[in-house]
Amino acid sequence: MAEEISAIRRFIAVLEDEQQILATGDIDRLMPLAEQKSQLATRLSDLAERRQRALNAAGKSPVTMATWLAGIADPAPGKVWQTLLDLAAQARELNTVNGKLIAERMRYNQQALTVLLAAGDKAALYGPDGQTRVAGGGRTLGSA
Repeated sequence: MAEEISAIRRFIAVLEDEQQILATGDIDRLMPLAEQKSQLATRLSDLAERRQRALNAAGKSPVTMATWLAGIADPAPGKVWQTLLDLAAQARELNTVNGKLIAERMRYNQQALTVLLAAGDKAALYGPDGQTRVAGGGRTLGSA
């Protein structure tokens, strides 16, 4: 589980970096971070599968960590397991907050795009007399 704890700590660090980037709007830094996040998520999944295979090998039927911990006298693995659970909860919370930040940024971008498109449709131009006129109201091609 030490390898899992190390990996989840790195994952948490990436989530914290992601949160900082989302908060400051330095979006160009997100792509490399997204790749790193994906690799760490895959690594965590692989480690969890390996842990479960080891637990299953220790019993006659599929074994949960709680079942295995209940059957041993040493409290140290239980403390390590609790650390892993606490870190997983922290990662889940960071990921939830980051998702909300992404949704907020998307909403802002959509609103800005809507405003820009609406403004483009109502763009005013000045005619030869100095008065404003709506775009598209001028002469047609080929006419004098």
